[in-house]
Amino acid sequence: MLPREDDNMHIGVDIKAKIMEDVKEAIRVFQENPERPTKFGEPIIGYVDATDSMFDMYFSRRLSNHPKNIFRPGNTVVVHFVPFAPEITESNRGGDAPSEAWETAFNDSMWLSMRLNGVIREALDTVGRLSSGTNTPTDWDEELCREEWSHKLAAYAAGMGEFGPAGCLKTKNGFAGRFGSIITDGKYAQAMPPLSNEELEEAFQKIQRQYCEKSAAGVVCSQEMINACPAGAIAKDGINRKICQAHCKTIDPYIPSPEVCGKCFFY
Repeated sequence: MLPREDDNMHIGVDIKAKIMEDVKEAIRVFQENPERPTKFGEPIIGYVDATDSMFDMYFSRRLSNHPKNIFRPGNTVVVHFVPFAPEITESNRGGDAPSEAWETAFNDSMWLSMRLNGVIREALDTVGRLSSGTNTPTDWDEELCREEWSHKLAAYAAGMGEFGPAGCLKTKNGFAGRFGSIITDGKYAQAMPPLSNEELEEAFQKIQRQYCEKSAAGVVCSQEMINACPAGAIAKDGINRKICQAHCKTIDPYIPSPEVCGKCFFY
């Protein structure tokens, strides 16, 4: 079913245009704070139906929570991505430790992302839409080596990019940056026909290959990627997430995500 005509246009307000405008303004204001030196690129905002069958697959495979499990009235997941400035990305290439600029950007972007969630929810409030946050920055499952809710998997379902090593998502504006998301009861995404079990299995296997998950079918890591990992977590048949997580925990004990290191993302 296509979104109703009045879902995006409400009393003359183009809500998607307003969200983008407000997000850009919030980034501009954030960058003026001398205590937050990180510079950012052009944001991307994606929309995906909360009942999309990809979310069912993520949930059944324990890849991510389901948006309907987080916010039952939700109809659309709104995903935002703010890339780091190119010089920050390049500063993290090579070496055993994350660059100072990369570590600063990781922390600054976390605060920016929370602000953007607020900005988007405020925009939705103006047209009477309900909304909910999806997680907190420290929601981390050490058994599964991932967040309980994955902004990136939501972004993937929204068609915002393709996965790379360790679950980095490569968008049209790069892989380095911060993803965030909220869920709203507004209908701002086209409901797609459900995928068959075979199609969902194929999608799962593709994600595993793109992640370079250890021993997933068809995974072959290059020697350059193997050499780039300071933890020795990468072999030709993939990435050992436990070793990766243990290394990332030495950098950030609260959010031991591959993003705090990011060395393999370039490959």
